Amino acid sequence: ISYYYFMHRKGGSRMKTGKKWIRMTCLLLCTALFCCSCGATDPIVGSGGTQINMPYIGIVLKSTDNPYFALIKAGAEYEADQIGAQVVIAAPDKEDNVKEQEELIESMSKLSVDVMIVSPSNEKSITEQLKKAKNKGKYILAVDTSSDFDGCDGYIGTDQYDAARKQGTYAAKLVAEDEDAKAVILRGADGDKTHMLREYGLEDGLRAGGVSVASVEYGDCQEDKAEDIMEDLLEKDKKTKEIRLVCTTSDSMAVGAQRAIAESGRDDIHIVSFDGMIDASELVRVGEIDAAFAQEPFEMGKQCVDYAVKLYNGESTGESVHTDVELITADNAEAHISELQRELDHWDGK
Repeated sequence: ISYYYFMHRKGGSRMKTGKKWIRMTCLLLCTALFCCSCGATDPIVGSGGTQINMPYIGIVLKSTDNPYFALIKAGAEYEADQIGAQVVIAAPDKEDNVKEQEELIESMSKLSVDVMIVSPSNEKSITEQLKKAKNKGKYILAVDTSSDFDGCDGYIGTDQYDAARKQGTYAAKLVAEDEDAKAVILRGADGDKTHMLREYGLEDGLRAGGVSVASVEYGDCQEDKAEDIMEDLLEKDKKTKEIRLVCTTSDSMAVGAQRAIAESGRDDIHIVSFDGMIDASELVRVGEIDAAFAQEPFEMGKQCVDYAVKLYNGESTGESVHTDVELITADNAEAHISELQRELDHWDGK
């Protein structure tokens, strides 16, 4: 069974999700169906005659309104199809909807899944649910956002601090000849470990490059909120025009910031984003955003499933699997967009 209630974004359009109670009812229905179907899967014989048992895998991501998580989902489903594993996938509608993610993790823990993979929006809020799942004998993995939960069995994703430091170092070079240039960092929600690590990496990379940080603002990975924040900052910066650089910890905030900057007529401000999804990459392609540091969410999804299978079968696994980041500029943005679209097509079943 592969269950999800994702909203797919393509070409800027969005399919509306249903009300929360509809989503929860669907998940509970899926719970019943899934539990009825559960039992030991038929083992698969690997190379050398080794018997491989397939776990049932449950995945709870951060949101449905970010194509980044759609790509993690697509990668997980693709790999599950390739090796014969079964997955059930869910997520709240917004990254800052911490309560709904907590409820989904609780519901997922009641499924007969062997491995639970979670991308925590706020780890403190879900610790009790993870403990309950662990006490039921489930393996726990973290994807995209690492976890400090004592019972976590591994992490699959970007080395967030290191990647963001590279982002900050690159961004600082864009204003190297401007001694008075100051940077603004737009980051995700308070309590989200991923965005905290990216903030720290950005600050260190910028300062190592000689650029001071004027302010760090919580854009909560929302385009409109980031646009409003940027408008306010630019209004205050009208006289001095010290803001010459904007770095974001996700693409959605870069897109919002770019709109505000374009509206203000400030063509002296550089933007460097993080994630490298289609909307931001298209703005990179046409020169409206300078660059994006692209993660590999599709690969993360694949690696999650592979890691879960190895863990379930008692194979040796490290504490983490770090996927790469790629610098996206106008030179390679078109090829990058094509690759992202190809990966998303797996989700659409094309």
